[in-house]
Amino acid sequence: MESTKLSPMPPGTIQHALCVTDDEGAALGGLQAVLGLPPGSADLSWEPGSPALIGTILGASSAGTIEIEPLPAELRGRLTPGTTAISFAVDDLEGRVAACRAAGLDVTVAPDRPGGLSYAVVAVAGLEFELVATGSCCGGA
Repeated sequence: MESTKLSPMPPGTIQHALCVTDDEGAALGGLQAVLGLPPGSADLSWEPGSPALIGTILGASSAGTIEIEPLPAELRGRLTPGTTAISFAVDDLEGRVAACRAAGLDVTVAPDRPGGLSYAVVAVAGLEFELVATGSCCGGA
């Protein structure tokens, strides 16, 4: 069985993620480190060609924004805090994995699953980023 693939991303695609957390300060600090922003930066955005770590993770042509929202008060105490991944689609999963490893990042590549998406998890600054294969990369047709 072939792996499922998402359609390739068109040039100029802008990544967008929403991070809901019970510890906004820790999430903000970790994301600032990944995006190469100075402490105190409220805007978690990056432009194509960014020399920051996010360019290594997603590729130099990547641009995007990550929003941080507080966990709603009515859910605090009802949900167990934990880390979940922020997922991004990438056209060249193998290339992104190699670049992340070359930068010294911890990368776990998910085993091939029949009918499943190819993906890898990159751990950095206490956060996990899922890189999900798009197009015809990473084996399969």
